[in-house]
Amino acid sequence: MSPEEEAKALVRLLWRAESEPASPRKGPRQRFTVDEVVAEAIALADADGLAAMTVRTLARRLGIGAMSVYTYVPTRDVLIALMVDAVALERGVPAPGATVRESLTATARDLRAGYLEHPWLLEVSPWRDALGPGRLQRYEAQLAAIDELPVDDVERDALITLVESFAAGSARDAVGARAASKGAMTDPQWWGVVGPELAAVMPDGRYPLATRVGTAVGERYGAPGSGVDGFELGLAALLDGIESRMGR
Repeated sequence: MSPEEEAKALVRLLWRAESEPASPRKGPRQRFTVDEVVAEAIALADADGLAAMTVRTLARRLGIGAMSVYTYVPTRDVLIALMVDAVALERGVPAPGATVRESLTATARDLRAGYLEHPWLLEVSPWRDALGPGRLQRYEAQLAAIDELPVDDVERDALITLVESFAAGSARDAVGARAASKGAMTDPQWWGVVGPELAAVMPDGRYPLATRVGTAVGERYGAPGSGVDGFELGLAALLDGIESRMGR
């Protein structure tokens, strides 16, 4: 399949609910719907990660041959795009707030929650990801939340991208911390071992600010930081900056 054909197939599959013919297609009836195949792929990626979501593994879970998967989706890349849109459609959009700030806050929190629920989303490139009904519904709601801001449409899109990037970055840190916590030692146990070792080898007074701040954070959280507290503080600072820019 050529890149052009794959792109066209992606759009048709993303919007299949809008374009499927009323009469059933000719030929033998398939065992699954595309929705069922996509749902199984999402479950596989949720459990084992995106790298584990191969066509062969998916086929085994479905109880069909690997080549049969391609009768539903032409390529793995198309399948991943369908997965992304299906997750967005299932999550829906957060209720709008009374102000732009409240709406953007709800948007950022919802995006972060979505990444934490489906960490494999962090591995999917946003570029050239065709808009299906799920992602387009979310994008429309995000734009509506800031429609009153005195900016042109290009900057409006950039502001949405900024909020999405911040939410993804925070979620990536949280996913990494969650993975580390599954190790042999908890964060407090690990730092209980590493802290004294660092104190023994680091030259006294060379890193005064890092030592002071790191000690304060460690005493509060027993870890390098708090993902939730850091996210909320960073989000507040981000929205303060947007509001300041709009004021100018």
